[in-house]
Amino acid sequence: MPQRRIRARASGLGAFKWNRQSKAKAAVLFAAFLCAVALFAQSAFRIASGSTIEAELLSLGFPLLYSAAGSSEEAQEPPSEAELPSPIRIDRVDIDAGVSESVRIELLRVEESETPDTPVDLSGSAPRILIYHTHTTEAYFPTSQYDYTPTSAWRTEDNTMNIVTVGERLAELLRDRYGISVIHDTTDHEPPKLSTAYSRSVETMEKYKEEYPSITMFIDVHRDAYGNNPQEATDYITIDGKEVARMMFVVGTGEGATGTGFGEKPDFTANYALAKRITEYLTGIDERLMRNIRVKTGRYNQHISNQCLLVEIGHNANTLEQALNAAEYLAEAIAQVGGIDSAVETVAPPAESALPLTP
Repeated sequence: MPQRRIRARASGLGAFKWNRQSKAKAAVLFAAFLCAVALFAQSAFRIASGSTIEAELLSLGFPLLYSAAGSSEEAQEPPSEAELPSPIRIDRVDIDAGVSESVRIELLRVEESETPDTPVDLSGSAPRILIYHTHTTEAYFPTSQYDYTPTSAWRTEDNTMNIVTVGERLAELLRDRYGISVIHDTTDHEPPKLSTAYSRSVETMEKYKEEYPSITMFIDVHRDAYGNNPQEATDYITIDGKEVARMMFVVGTGEGATGTGFGEKPDFTANYALAKRITEYLTGIDERLMRNIRVKTGRYNQHISNQCLLVEIGHNANTLEQALNAAEYLAEAIAQVGGIDSAVETVAPPAESALPLTP
């Protein structure tokens, strides 16, 4: 009999401990439940304010659920290895593999926004735009009309035959056709070493920004690389009977190729939003006129303003004439985004030669 009482007491003590542990576990689970409810309530509020389910699932760390929510197909093919690093895909945008998930989410939010965060005002007599060239001697596919003596592969120091004359055409159109005050800087930033050209072009930008605080938009005009040895002019479209080079914007995040990043990073969302608005306007003229926006981890001096554009007007398999024709459409898009809906006057650009450089 005494032994039976001892076992009964021991059994009761165990039940007490078990009840206490169960209550502690229940309290932890209840607290976790409340946290989850709070997170999802916050996301629901943002969705009601204009965000999307996909973006909120990503912000909560559920990329797989994002993939399911973002697809309207019942069955999906398994992703390839190249697709695994990030589930975020944005239409008409190519995002380099090194760009972080947080940046991708910010870009996705820009896509969802119906109104631009940064207004663009290009009116007034004071200078509003600086056009310059980090890679100043980039040249195009030579033709009988635009033939040049190369100083290196696909480059010439003859400014009437390289990217500088495309920048001048863009500047003249913005000034004469749309009444926008533009400065075109023709400084050669390539010497003494091409790979350090950005360290010199940023000095040019800072100089003009200090001298003309009214400048808000900085446009770095480039010629892209199609390949080392194109045999003919290619990859152009025809609009109203004219051959036109295709264009592309490059947006830098400032994260850096190694992940360490730059000390002063660009406002990449504002720069991307501006490039997106211009791209959308131009694809409205012809769907093929613009290549996808390219988002990269470099900075490209786009920290100087929240209206920095790096535009590739054609490539070395395009002719200079095709690039000059493209500049006409780019000028129209910039003016439209800048609140100037109609031309001040109609000025037909010369057909036989590039515009002369302004002293």
